[in-house]
Parts: sequence; C-alpha cells; structure tokens
Amino acid sequence: MTKHIEVIQRGERERIRRIGFVHFMSISTFAASMGYCGLCFGWRMAHDLWGVPSIIGEGFGMFALLLYVLIFVRYFQKWRIDAAAVLAEWNSPTKVNFFGTFNVSTVLLAAVLAPYQHTLASFFWYAGMILIMVFSWILLKHWLYDDQVVESVTPAWLLAVLGPITIPVAGNMLQNPGFHDISVFCVAIGLVTGIPVIALLFTHSIFSKHVPDAVQPSLMILMAPFGMGYITYTSTFHADIFTELFINAGIFMFWPVVLKIVHVMRRSTFCMGWWACSFPTMAFANGVLHYSMDYPVFWTRALGLGLLLFGTTLILYLSIKTLYAAYKKTLWRLY
Repeated sequence: MTKHIEVIQRGERERIRRIGFVHFMSISTFAASMGYCGLCFGWRMAHDLWGVPSIIGEGFGMFALLLYVLIFVRYFQKWRIDAAAVLAEWNSPTKVNFFGTFNVSTVLLAAVLAPYQHTLASFFWYAGMILIMVFSWILLKHWLYDDQVVESVTPAWLLAVLGPITIPVAGNMLQNPGFHDISVFCVAIGLVTGIPVIALLFTHSIFSKHVPDAVQPSLMILMAPFGMGYITYTSTFHADIFTELFINAGIFMFWPVVLKIVHVMRRSTFCMGWWACSFPTMAFANGVLHYSMDYPVFWTRALGLGLLLFGTTLILYLSIKTLYAAYKKTLWRLY
C-alpha cells in the first residue's frame, strides 16, 4: 500500500501535496471498470433469460467505459508528473500483477462495445489482446527467472492466467480474421497454467496467516477462472461434460471463499483493494448464468439469479463507499 502522507518526510510530503491525489492512485483502480463490465454482461443475459429491460445492462456497460476513460486519464496524469511512483508499482513484486487490470478491462470493453461499433470494439480487442499476452509473458519470465518469496504470492498472480481467457469473450462476438485460432490458443493457456496456479494460491491461503485484511478480498480472483473458463470454452467449442464438471467444481468452492471475504469485510475498514473482488464475483456469476442457459433447470436458473443479485449488490456497495470517500476527500487514504 502507498505510504500515507503523515509518515513521509517533510520535503517529500510537500512534493506529494503539489502532485495531489494521483500520487496515491493505484493501477488496480481499473478493477472498478472490470466490475461494471461484468455487470453489463450479467444483466444482458438477464435480459435474454427473463426479459429484464436491456437498458440496465447497457447502462452498466456505458458506465464501465466512462470509468475506464476517467481512470486512464488520471493514471496517465500520474505517469506524466510522478513517473517514479508508477515505476515503483511496476517494480513491486505484489503490485505489478495489478497492471493486468488495465489490460483485461481493455479487452472486456471490446465485448461491451461489440453490439454498437465493430471497428472501435475491434481496436479495443486487438489492443487488449496484445497487452494481455505481452504482460503474461513478462510475468511468466519473472516467475521462472527471478527468485520468488512467499510474501509476493497473492491471488493477483491469477491475472496472468485470467487475462488470456478473457480474449475469446469479445473475439467470438467480433469474429475478426483468425478469431477461432486465437480463442483455442487462449483456452489452452487458461487450462495449462490456471489449474496449477489455483492450487498454489489455495495452498498459500491455507498455510500463510500473514495476509493483510486489505488484500484478502482479492481471494475472490480464485473464482474468476471457473466462470470465465466456462464461458470461453463453451463459446469457442460447446458445452460438454468437462465444462459441466468445471463449473460445478467452482460452485462447490465459491461458498467458503465468499464467506471468508464477507467475514473480512465485516471486521475491517474499506479500502480500494476491495474492488479486486468485483469482477471475479461477476465472472463467476456470469459463468453460472451461461450454465443455466446450457442446462435450463430450476436450480441453475435460481443460482444464476442469486449470484447476479449478489454481485450487483456488492459492486453497488463498493461504489457507494468509494463515492462517499471521494465526497469527504479521503479517497487517497484508501490506497
């Protein structure tokens, strides 16, 4: 977490006061845009399943785009006037993983824009795809070549895996040249790298007790590959027994994970790191909604609706807490 201004030396403190809020702003703020993209996709499916007004999903999508632009402008401002702080994030063994939130939110917006503007959506898709693949290769090289310490192992490691499996979501909608081969490649990355990383993170979460409360909500990232994996696999190929086993394993694991996160949120103070659980929650909810479309029985529809409402409530709660902090001008303290 960025050092609070009270514990910084006087000269540095004055420099930060001149820079303003953006000194404390983290790249992980893009997780908010990811969360609203997830809401857009979920409520689009609710429109298809139950006839919910389409304006709800499209409204969330437009808000996700607005958030993305605002965060991009502010973080670019940080890079321009305080490049040292951006470099410090990049060189941090834990914070560097969250640069994946910018890459993933870019490719998710391609799926948001696909029904409206194919050219613009394709631009976001190609840009996001390049960013995701380069970032994933950089992280993989870092894992293989550099010495790792236990303290650097966080659920954000999954962003290197989660990134590639989001690419086919928009790719299968846009159907640009080579989209199927790209989708197969991304599904392969998710399957081969996702399972061992999930196993590693679960082992770490069980045996390591020094994880700060501010970071623990990011444990929900563990659920994202189950939801996104189901959506990506079935849209690239088709629903089969493997995908049914995969999503049901996620349903089993969801409950202890979400109960732990709710417990942490109840006993600790809100911080911007909590936004890390927004998109994974919606990704899993959307995976179950897709499952309910492939296997339309009462319990799948009921579970999908329940998870959609839970994810919507969670993101609206995070939004209210963030807006209140912005109103009180204390947002910088939450990073």
